[in-house]
Amino acid sequence: MKKLIGKTLVALVIAGAVPALHAQEPVAVAAVISEQELDTAAASIAAAAKPDVSDPGLKIETLIEDFEASALGQAFRDRPGMFYATASSSVMVGPDSRDWGNARVMAYKDALLKAQAKYVEFLGVSVRAESLSRLFDDKSQMPSFSESDLRANGKLGELFDKAVAVVGGKLDGELQEMGIDPQEFRAAPVEKRAKMFERSVSESTVTRARQSLTGVIPVKTFEAYNENGDHAVAVAIVASSKFRQFVYDIAQSKGDIAADPTKASQQPLLQLLRADKTALIDEFGIRRMYDEQGYPVLVSFGQSSNPYRGDDFQQRADNRELSYASAKSASYANFAYLFNATGSTEQTESKKMVRETTGVATAEGQNVTESEEQTLQFVSTMDRQIAARGSISNLPGTRELFRWSANHPLYGHEINGVVYVWHPLAEQNARGLRDFKPARTSSNTQATQRRGDGQAGTSQSRNLMSADDF
Repeated sequence: MKKLIGKTLVALVIAGAVPALHAQEPVAVAAVISEQELDTAAASIAAAAKPDVSDPGLKIETLIEDFEASALGQAFRDRPGMFYATASSSVMVGPDSRDWGNARVMAYKDALLKAQAKYVEFLGVSVRAESLSRLFDDKSQMPSFSESDLRANGKLGELFDKAVAVVGGKLDGELQEMGIDPQEFRAAPVEKRAKMFERSVSESTVTRARQSLTGVIPVKTFEAYNENGDHAVAVAIVASSKFRQFVYDIAQSKGDIAADPTKASQQPLLQLLRADKTALIDEFGIRRMYDEQGYPVLVSFGQSSNPYRGDDFQQRADNRELSYASAKSASYANFAYLFNATGSTEQTESKKMVRETTGVATAEGQNVTESEEQTLQFVSTMDRQIAARGSISNLPGTRELFRWSANHPLYGHEINGVVYVWHPLAEQNARGLRDFKPARTSSNTQATQRRGDGQAGTSQSRNLMSADDF
């Protein structure tokens, strides 16, 4: 009924478009409009009413292009001696999934791995490639059945009939369970197949690379989404000999690094980073920043989503704690990848375009028929693996600067994060506490004891220490 009403409305719309000259002949106009034309018009109207959905993958490319056109992007991309690369990835689930927040984090890690693979291949890549063109034609390959084959087929059919007679309907039942019609199975003809013609071209390529990732650092992240909630993320990384030397100096300096007042931050990093929690949702990886005195500081961002959506406070709190723990792991992992990491990539690809003619001989009883089947197909296989492995042992001077929690502004997912920092003065302090050896003292003190008088009360220690001592 709805379909009929819809088509009637479409017909009225089309009829209304007819010039007023023919208004006195509505029946004739309606007769001209066929059922197929109504369906076509309805489909056109529905297509016109459907909103266009943008592609976040294309939008992310535009974001990257705009960044590379900016002064900062040009400085990263064009500076001599600096490696710069970008890579993107899509979030594998939609925002309706409870795991969307964590899938978004993993999409960033995927994009980072792809960018790191570009750097690894830039330092040195091994490639093995092979191409093959084949032309084959042999009409004599048409298969055939000999008299003995036909006799064997007849005996096989008799044997099958006897087996059915012995086991009754059990065999039929087994065939039906497998989705096979017993009657069709008995009547199925015997076939022989053979290749008679082939024209094909194929290529296979294997690329391998394995290099150090130490000193490779992300400098910018991007995100784009469309009207359906599909998201894509991207990351830009840089590497240079100067920055690798800086990372080496941190590992060897024991915190003895001088400040550069010309690069001092206008406000403390805690205030700068904590001011906008929503902005923290877009921060991934590790950055080199400067504090208000000009000391270089490594700032590592980690985040994770709380998947719990219920009203139970304990479950929400437990999942939030798990989320913070996951964010902490991600933040520490950033230090390992920066200070001591190795990346590897291996990709195997094969492509083949083939046209074949297959000869088919079919035996039904004592009758044999011959036919040819032609196929045309493109076959492609891909196997790519990218790995990054980092480790660092006994790094002093890292601490949690703060933790944060915010709801995603679009979908409300609870995102929990931590910010960890390494500071040269903090490393000196950590080493001093870790390597502390008590000094021997010669003074002896004696404590006097008094017996209680049976009354209630409170007591506290004296204020013998000052915060300036720490």
